[in-house]
Amino acid sequence: MIVYIITGISILLNIVLIIKVIQLQRELEELKRATRLTKEEVKKLNERIKKLKQGGGL
Repeated sequence: MIVYIITGISILLNIVLIIKVIQLQRELEELKRATRLTKEEVKKLNERIKKLKQGGGL
């Protein structure tokens, strides 16, 4: 009887962990997207700075 209880608890914990892993994967994907946008913005800013330096100021 104890074995069935332990097995049931184990299965429930595994289901909870799978759900949590899926949630964390989604959060990681969102973070990756935000980071990509930041890199693009930095690239654009660096291009603007380079143009300003070549143009002799503002």
